[in-house]
Parts: sequence; structure tokens; C-alpha cells
Amino acid sequence: MSMAKINPQDLKDRLLAPGFTAPPVLEQLSDPISDTPMVLTLDQVLPWHDNPRTTRNPKYDELKESIRHRGLDTPPPVTRRPGEDKYRIRNGGNTRLEILNELYKETGDERYFRFNCLFRPWDKQRGEIIALTGHLAENDLKGDLKFIERAVGIQKAKAWYEEEKGEPVGIRELSRKLTDDGYPVSPSHISKMLDAVEILLPAIPVMLYSGLGKPQIEKLLSLRKSASSCWTRLYAGEGIDFEMLFQDTLAIFDSSPDEFIFDRFQDELIDQMKRPLGLRYDQILLEITNGQQEQRRSTLVDLPTPAGPPEIPPVGQENPAASSTGQAQIQSPATGLQTSKTKSPPGTSTLPAPPPPVQQQQLTDEERAAVLAGHIVSPVSTRIQQTRQRLAGLEGEHLPVFDETALQAIPVQVGGLHPITDLWYIERSIDTPEILRQHIADLAEEIALHVGAPGEIVRIQGGVGYTYREPNEDREITDSALHLMTLLQALSGQVQVVLNTHDQQTCRDALGEFQFSAGLAQLLLGQPTTSDQPSSQAGRLNDEALVKLFRIIRLARRLVDLELPPTAFEQAATDQ
Repeated sequence: MSMAKINPQDLKDRLLAPGFTAPPVLEQLSDPISDTPMVLTLDQVLPWHDNPRTTRNPKYDELKESIRHRGLDTPPPVTRRPGEDKYRIRNGGNTRLEILNELYKETGDERYFRFNCLFRPWDKQRGEIIALTGHLAENDLKGDLKFIERAVGIQKAKAWYEEEKGEPVGIRELSRKLTDDGYPVSPSHISKMLDAVEILLPAIPVMLYSGLGKPQIEKLLSLRKSASSCWTRLYAGEGIDFEMLFQDTLAIFDSSPDEFIFDRFQDELIDQMKRPLGLRYDQILLEITNGQQEQRRSTLVDLPTPAGPPEIPPVGQENPAASSTGQAQIQSPATGLQTSKTKSPPGTSTLPAPPPPVQQQQLTDEERAAVLAGHIVSPVSTRIQQTRQRLAGLEGEHLPVFDETALQAIPVQVGGLHPITDLWYIERSIDTPEILRQHIADLAEEIALHVGAPGEIVRIQGGVGYTYREPNEDREITDSALHLMTLLQALSGQVQVVLNTHDQQTCRDALGEFQFSAGLAQLLLGQPTTSDQPSSQAGRLNDEALVKLFRIIRLARRLVDLELPPTAFEQAATDQ
């Protein structure tokens, strides 16, 4: 049987058929589907392009020296977008990657070129948001992001959430989404950040990125809000936009934060507003100040801001509420607490809200001076106060002015038989020994009720107004109740009477190896964190009872002052 002759061309065609071609070359392995350690090189890893930090890390040199001697303590997390060849820093590693590149260029050492990483898969739906919030959280933990850098990051996150949802995202919803993604920020803080980006950043980019502090930013935003409200109500002309006026005026001050003086900017802004509004400087300042007080008051009681402060007199008519220097009288932020309709949160007192304290405009000059003097325990020299103000200004902080803040109520609200809105100020209506004793005894009874202490608070006409009478029968009581009644006994003077009439050594032994001191710390503070146990609030007085305890001490001290013999009282006043 003869073989068929093979045609060379036919053989060639068969060999080149598709079944004999080489398989396609795999250019890139698929990425792992779970967290996976990797060893990568510098030319394989890129920084995250949308990093919130836009300025040099203030700890860059320290980090560089640490990496030079120790290497990377923690592998930086990396990821890879679909379709990209190279990996990217996923969160919190851009500075370390930059340092590794710099060290490798300086030394050529292979240990800087090749390093361990932790690969984390890319989330196809939410990869951008996860990476952005991860960088924000990582930088915030280190506490070295500038306010404006965080604000810009929040604005970008808002844009990503809106793209994901397909509709606008409100402030509260944005706060919830950020919290769910591991970066909790309060709605009020978000609102300030977005306002800073939209309103302040176009006017003062240099100052913001140079580190203008949060207190100064908040003051600028508060001034802008109250001035805008004033402009909206009083401007009757056309052609002048307040936002443009505000930003143009602010842009004049765009320099180093150390050189920025808030009062100068406020003066310049009011000066720019005078002619269009047809008002004097002091009238505009009064409007702005009243607006800022309304903002604080509405924030305190959680009420909407009223439409506006009372009308101001026309040009040429003196306003008795404004001083010759143009400073408006400051209204207590506690005003309006009695009319608040806000609901009490669970677990808090449901007693009526306390009445507002005496307001500044109701005080005569003598009473005003007396209130200020009553808040001074030990005077501080003017030079020291000015130095502290100057140093605080360098950090972007504004210290409160004592003569202004001393006339405002301390922001405390505790209901009860005698509602408390100020820990230190004592109203004239109760500033007698008899009424002070009544108040002290009433507060002691309320505190005892808070902890379920047995026995009875007995009212007396001497001492601080009460003594404690133990129950006749034996009863089970908590440690908190026991320590509280011991403290109230000490404040009433009973312990001192015992010490004066019994053997001193016997009294010391009764303290039981500092048991009282330990119990007192637990009662007032709770359990701080120690090496063998975590912190705890067990056995601690709640905030309401603690405020009343402070009030007892304040009233009792005043009672002692009122009952000093005339010569002793005069001597004490001379010593002060």
C-alpha cells in the first residue's frame, strides 16, 4: 500500500491552524478576593491621588528618621482599581511611601525599594468612598490634619455619596453615612466645614492652608451669618451682593494666621456696610451682636433662630443699649430657657425648666460692679491677661473677656425645688442667712433622694441649715448612699463636732484605713482606668446631684461670710 504524497503547502497550512497556535500570554494575575499580604516595590505602588492632606506632614522628618533606622513598623494597606496596572495606597500611607522613595534615592538600599504591604480588594460599588473616608479617619487619628483639609475631604465625600444615591444628601444623612463608613462627624461640625469651604476658602486660601484654627473659623462664620441677616433685613438698595462684599473684604486679610486679627476684620466689614445701609457703626455692631446672641441662645435651647432682633433707632437717634464704644450689651445665653418646649431625654429630670437669671440690662452700674467683684477669687494682673490673650491668638484661639463672660450665666440647667442656672451667682432674693439655710437643706434632701439614702435630713436654725439623722432600724443601703451621707454629715459640721468632743485617735481609727477617701473618690469621680481594671461609672453621683452638691458648698460659704462678726468681716475684706 503506497502512502499518499504530502503537499508541503498543505502541511504548512495544517500546522498553522488555530489549534496549533500558542495560548494567549497572561499579562496580569487577577487580584486576591480577600485581604492578602504582599511584597511590592516602589515602582508598583502609587500614592492615593485624592488624599485629604495637601500640605507637608508636620511630623515628616521624625517619620523619616524612624523609617531610616527601623523600617516600616506596619505594612501600608494597598488596593488596585479595576483596569489599573499599579497598586495605590488605600488609606494612611502616602507620607510613608514618599519617605521610602526619598530614602531609596538617597541610599540605593534595597530594603527601602521592596517592602511588605497588605492588599485589600477594591469595592466596585463604594471603592472611592471607602478610600476617602479611610484616609480621613487615619489622618484624624494622628491629629495632624488642618481644619480646611478635613473640610475639603468632607465635601468630596458628600459628592461621592450624592453620586452613589443619585440625589442630594442632607447634613444629618451625611453624618450618618460617614459614621457608617468609620468616620463619625457631628452634623453641626459638618455644617461648619461645608460653610468654610464654600464661603471662606475662596477668600482666604493662604490663611486656611497655613493653619487658621477652628475657633477663628467659627468666629468668622458666626460673624458672616449675623451680618448677612442684618443686611437682608435692612438693605433696601440694589446691585450690592452681601456674599461678594463679605468675601472681598475678607480677601484683604489673606495672609499668615499669626497676623490675622479678628476685630480688625470686623471693623472693616462694618465700615463697608455703613454707607449701603445708611447706619452708624454702633448701630450695625448692635445688630450683629444681637444676632450672634440669638444664634447662641437658639443652639442652647434647640430652637429655631428668631426672625431678627428688635428694631434699631433711625440715624441720629441715640440708642441707649449701645455704649459710646459701640459695644452692645450682652444678653445672658440662658434667656428663654423657661419657654423651651424641647423634650427631656430619657433618664433626665422632668422638673420645670429654671427661670432665667437676672439680665445685664436690669443691673445698675453698682450692681454690675458688685457681680464682677463677686466672681473674682484672686485677681490676675492686666499684664498677665494680655500676655495670655496674645499667646492664645498665635494658636488661633480667642480667650473670653472676663468682664463680659462673668455677667453671663454658667451654662448649667438643673431642675428641682430650687432650679440652678448659675453655680456661683447668688440672687439678691435668697441672700440672707435664713433663706440660704432653707435652700441648703432642700438641696441636701434632693441629693439624698437621688441615691436612695435612708434616714432624715433634719432642718435646724444654726450651722448650715441641716443635720442628718440615721434611721432607727437597720437597713440595707448601697455604698454610694453610705458615702454620700457621710459627706453630707461632714458638710453639715457633725463630723467636726465629733472630733472636738471625742478622742482624736479613736476618730482616726474609725476612718478604716482610708475607706472614706476611697469611697469619696468613687462617689464624685467614678472609677478611673487602672492597670487591673477599666474605668466605670458605677457608684458615681449623676450630673444633676453633683451640681446641687456644688451649690450647697457655694451657699454654705456665703452663709459663713454673712455671719462673720463685723470686725472679722472687715478684716477679711481688707485681706482680699
